[in-house]
Amino acid sequence: MFSKGIMRTMGAAALSAGILLGGGIVQAQEEVWSDVVAAAKAEGALLVYSTTSRTAKAAEKFSGMTGISVEVVRLGEQDLIQRAYQESVAGVNDVDMIVAEDWVAARELLSNTGYFVNYVPPTARELFAERHQYPLVLGFINRVFGYNTDKHPDADPLASIWDLTTEDYRGRVMIRDVAITGEHQNALTEWVRRSDELAADYKSRFGKPLEMTEANAGLEFIKRFLENDAIIMTSDTKISEAVGAAGQENPPYGMFYVYSKHRDVPLQDLRIKDSRQISPTLGYYYPIILQLSANAKHPNAAKMFMEYLGTLEGFAPWADSPGVYSPNPNQVPFEGDMPFAWWEDRMWSYDLDFAAENRGIVLDTWLKYAQR
Repeated sequence: MFSKGIMRTMGAAALSAGILLGGGIVQAQEEVWSDVVAAAKAEGALLVYSTTSRTAKAAEKFSGMTGISVEVVRLGEQDLIQRAYQESVAGVNDVDMIVAEDWVAARELLSNTGYFVNYVPPTARELFAERHQYPLVLGFINRVFGYNTDKHPDADPLASIWDLTTEDYRGRVMIRDVAITGEHQNALTEWVRRSDELAADYKSRFGKPLEMTEANAGLEFIKRFLENDAIIMTSDTKISEAVGAAGQENPPYGMFYVYSKHRDVPLQDLRIKDSRQISPTLGYYYPIILQLSANAKHPNAAKMFMEYLGTLEGFAPWADSPGVYSPNPNQVPFEGDMPFAWWEDRMWSYDLDFAAENRGIVLDTWLKYAQR
């Protein structure tokens, strides 16, 4: 059965059909890789749904090397999951693999139903930590809090996440709409799960206990944040450009935008920096997941492309900016960025099962105060 949290956050339309039971794992070690390569070249093509445009760049290089044609359809995180699910239910098996975010929802709708399976190709099996093989992780993304360095040239102004609920920040903090961002919903469930830590952080910052009208400190933050006239956006790019634009007297601040946008700092002369002191977390991180269609028309071509993406060459389109981290231990961080282990120690992720059960509560609270 689907969790109530996923049912409420992905929409009734995506869940109107019946489901299959169970999931699947395809093990690369059961195969002779040279046979996979030969079969892939005979198939000659594959179709990929992806949340990131960088997949198309990798596909172009892969096609040039192998002669295998790769069509990449870019979709938003929730659109990808719903489309793949609805097509699978209808017996439309055109897509061969997905490059997906929001694994909480994708696991429920695509993996646990058996429509998509985990596949571990040779490079990942040899080099990736086991926890990054099941499910197969292409890379990790981190999301940060940011400020304008023209306004704050000497010091990071952000001490606590609760600062963003104070009068000084009223109407000045931008965030991508939680209602359309599954990963934000997942991340905020961790704030619910670790409510005691948020309450302790409030007391440490202001010297008094947190007084709550919501059930826990995580939901209380959402309430206070939105009541402080947060600016709800539709794009991380727009957030980073607005925060970092030069010459502003009272620039906005950014919450939960992708750190990879800092690649545009030299190109656009952005005056933006991420907070390295805000407590109790510098933001959050999440995985990009690769999954193989259980009914793929071109399964071997998909397996070969998944193998390529796990190599340094295949990951190159993601490695050209900060904020994206391969599980391949041979991958060197982008110049000026920290290794993923550094971020992992200072950022929260989220518990998959807790997120699946509680993201509906997070979304309900968000909508309650966003629509007031």
